[in-house]
Amino acid sequence: MAVPQSGLRPASFPSPPPSVPTLYQSGALRAQRFLRITQRSLHRHRMFQPALLRETLDYVLGARPLEYRAGFLDAIGAYVLLALEGCQLNPDTWDALAAVERR
Repeated sequence: MAVPQSGLRPASFPSPPPSVPTLYQSGALRAQRFLRITQRSLHRHRMFQPALLRETLDYVLGARPLEYRAGFLDAIGAYVLLALEGCQLNPDTWDALAAVERR
């Protein structure tokens, strides 16, 4: 004998809201994406163009808030420091947020 369903569901705990990154973290994540795109472009074209890099940075940072810019530039700085120390970094797997939080 089947029990009719009443439409009520058992109580459950609501899932926690997804964490919203701060402006600083958003900037750091955008820096990681920027590095990924730049690396792929360099591998594809085998050419480095500083003027294009500066123009891209100006476009990315544009009129963003200072906290966003700080996160972006700190992530780029952490990447450069690790690369100068001889670490082989892959922007696809590198954890930008962990790198800037360690600083």
